[in-house]
Amino acid sequence: MEANTKIFTNPDEMVKRIVQPGMNLHLSATMSRPNALIYSLARCFQNTNPEFIISMAGIHSSAHALTISKIVKRMITGFAGDNYPKPSPNSLYSNLLEGKPFELELWSLLSIVQRLMAGAMRLPGFITNSLIGSDLILDKLGKTVFLFPDPQNRSANQNGAHAPDYRGKRGVDLAYILPLNPDFTFIHAVIGDEAGNLVLCPPSGEGYWGALAAKQGVIATVEKIVPAGSIPAELVTIPGNRVAALSVAEFGAHPQSLRVHNLPGVAVFEGLSTYLDDYEFQIEANEAANVPSKAEKWYADFVNLTGGHSEYLDRLGSTRLRRLKNIPEENKATKLEDPSTVNDSEQMIILAARAIQEYVKEKGYKTILAGIGAAHISAWTAARFLEQEGIEVKVITELGFFSMKPHTGDVFLFSQLHTKDCTMLSDIVNILGTVVPDHCLGVLGAAEVDWFGNINSTKTSKGKFLVGSGGANDIAASADCIVVAKANRQRFVKNVGHITSVGDRVMEAICQFGRFQRKPESDHVFEFTHWIAPPSDEEMEPEEAVLRFTSWLPPDEDIPLKEEKPVTAEELTVLRELDPEKIYIEQFMVYTRLP
Repeated sequence: MEANTKIFTNPDEMVKRIVQPGMNLHLSATMSRPNALIYSLARCFQNTNPEFIISMAGIHSSAHALTISKIVKRMITGFAGDNYPKPSPNSLYSNLLEGKPFELELWSLLSIVQRLMAGAMRLPGFITNSLIGSDLILDKLGKTVFLFPDPQNRSANQNGAHAPDYRGKRGVDLAYILPLNPDFTFIHAVIGDEAGNLVLCPPSGEGYWGALAAKQGVIATVEKIVPAGSIPAELVTIPGNRVAALSVAEFGAHPQSLRVHNLPGVAVFEGLSTYLDDYEFQIEANEAANVPSKAEKWYADFVNLTGGHSEYLDRLGSTRLRRLKNIPEENKATKLEDPSTVNDSEQMIILAARAIQEYVKEKGYKTILAGIGAAHISAWTAARFLEQEGIEVKVITELGFFSMKPHTGDVFLFSQLHTKDCTMLSDIVNILGTVVPDHCLGVLGAAEVDWFGNINSTKTSKGKFLVGSGGANDIAASADCIVVAKANRQRFVKNVGHITSVGDRVMEAICQFGRFQRKPESDHVFEFTHWIAPPSDEEMEPEEAVLRFTSWLPPDEDIPLKEEKPVTAEELTVLRELDPEKIYIEQFMVYTRLP
């Protein structure tokens, strides 16, 4: 019997045999990122200047190894920074907008996946609702994005040349994006068989699109390889004829999580179980990447290992890995909290939760898209109180969670623990592409928000890189939105330094002392409408707060200012039950470190 040339003994052997310098490689953004392969790529090509063009939805935690190893020429991504314990810039990328440490091509989350969809279908391109009107489009026009007149709006004035900084206009222009076809796509699957058939488990992030878009196929790691033909056909996500190489890498997604189908009696899953995110490791990786000397030590300790993935697991230790398979108990409040102890962060989140409840009741939104940060804690809090009133609204996330109910005590938006009560586990295309445009309320954070509702999460006032769009641009393009952010004059500005997400459909901004509202789809600016004194200065007056903490207009004497009721014990108890470690409720800023 001939040896199976598709199966390799370890990830390093596979990468060395197949990957060549100068390739365009895609790193799949499922919930279980191919981290063993990322480490292997860094290890095998470090200090050789391979000039890879790499695409991936987001660079964070262990993916910092790609940057530290100096193997990337150009990065196509939607996010670069840290996403745990909260979204934050990482100084490793502070000079990205100057092309250091590599060239940057910044997209939104959905538009990257749509490019992969076009590539997988061998289409010439894809029409997207995203990017139009934002600064994300400017460096791509005439290269990978093209604007065409919207045939459904022929009455619009479409004659004449546009200014160089023309970003397109929704309802007037269509954004046509070119396909993305990497040479190979790296992916980590739950299982694979000897023929290369792979099983992914939802929620699946980008799903199979990156895999199917690859010109030369898929390079995969799996938790386990089973005999050919033993995987039930309905569970196969990626067919074996698209898989070029396969290797076992137990815990191959670490420090990210991996969910295993809850299908008792399916023999191929025997011996496998879900493992959770290793938050401690992710924090360590993020903190190390911020300091060059620590970054080198972290890289030496966990990436540059002669024993490869096997040595990596040994360094982690069996006790630590076994602990990741334990499901922690939920945090349950044992007493009502004292509302007099509320702080500014908590008051901001509770005000946002109240606003969400009002909008759901008034406008009948079907879903709430929870953006990562204080925004998603607000959405979780609001959903709890709406449920108590018998009002059903589904909390969703961009990576595929539908009808999420959080596992209290775990504040990470994308924790696999939150899948337990979901009524559907899906993917980016379904959530951002079809659910969000269907009467959804988006709840977003911001590094900057201006008085027209435009959001910046890309560039500081000094030109340093923040984190990018993630899915925010996609959400703001397709849904009514509110913004939750701690007010200061550097954040609540007259004009953002970079339009990451267009403000046309942003109708409210909520901060620690109240609410600002504007009429969406208009040129109206925010007006101060709801007031409550911040807990940090209960003697402060409304006009003083607006002038001190924002660059916006002071309260209009002709517009009655609504007094918000004090935070209740019930509201504060729900919030603190959700975040017992005070990851969000003790910190004011969405971004805790600025480069």
